Amino acid sequence: MSGQIRLGIVGFGRIVELVHLPALKRVPEIGIGGVYDLTPQRLELAAKRGLPVYPSLERLLDAPIDAVLIATPPSSHFPLAAQAMRQGKHVMLEKPVTRTAEEAEQLLAIARMTGRTVSVFHNRRFDPDYELVRRALAEDWLGQVLFVERRHQMFGSGASFGVKSFRPQWRNEGEFGGGALLDWGVHLLDQLLQLRLGRIERVLSAHTASLRWQQGDAEDLVHASFRLDNGIVLSCDVNFGSNAALPLWIVGGERATLQVGPEREALLLAKGQPARRFELPQANRGGPQRLYAAFAGCLLRGERPAVTLDEAAEAMRAIAAIREKAAM
Repeated sequence: MSGQIRLGIVGFGRIVELVHLPALKRVPEIGIGGVYDLTPQRLELAAKRGLPVYPSLERLLDAPIDAVLIATPPSSHFPLAAQAMRQGKHVMLEKPVTRTAEEAEQLLAIARMTGRTVSVFHNRRFDPDYELVRRALAEDWLGQVLFVERRHQMFGSGASFGVKSFRPQWRNEGEFGGGALLDWGVHLLDQLLQLRLGRIERVLSAHTASLRWQQGDAEDLVHASFRLDNGIVLSCDVNFGSNAALPLWIVGGERATLQVGPEREALLLAKGQPARRFELPQANRGGPQRLYAAFAGCLLRGERPAVTLDEAAEAMRAIAAIREKAAM
């Protein structure tokens, strides 16, 4: 492929307006070739933004485009991505890659069969807290790693982010791929797995629960812990009903412990020594741009995408293991 990549957009929700479009404007190698959305209201809005619109997915896929962004609820990711690849299009998928691990495995098979590239929008790989943890491990601040705790607290599921013209509460509905595990848990698991500390040997504990406020049938709470093949213990916690300012990360080693808080502060703690303090930079708004720049580099020059389909499928296998353990 040469020249500018023509990208079609499937699903014109707020995440596209607020995150994807600003990032795409900063990547000149990608141009927007068209938009399709189920709802006339969103198509009309896209047209007002000066974007070409198409009345059906088939019409969009028949247009002169090279790739598609799929930014719809997770329950539709697999069939849309499969259809796009079978029609010769490369794919950028909003996270999670699919609703289930089985669907992710099927996408891997279709990608291999069609020779199409699929990348997944795991933009939290570029967050300052995650980058600090990676630095601490790379520079051996802690000694031999013993455990890693990762948590996310927020009040509410983010359902208010939905658009009124399409099932605005879908993030609270399991059928559509809503819930704490697929919305935020997949980010945390992706980060933990990409630390590459070892291979998951078994799930030590897992539970999921919906809070009594009954906002939907999807879970509001997630806890899971894993033992790796080298003995390191990883844990992941998501709580959609908490205003508490708990640490985002606690990483423990034989020499020291790193604690990363939610207010852009971090502490390196060692017994008998004064705490070493770090101030994190503002949240990295360049992550989406880096994802698209890498996607363009992959399609135009054969470079590695920032997030591969195999990596996204790995996170979905961890989610499947959590669900299986929680159901016991």
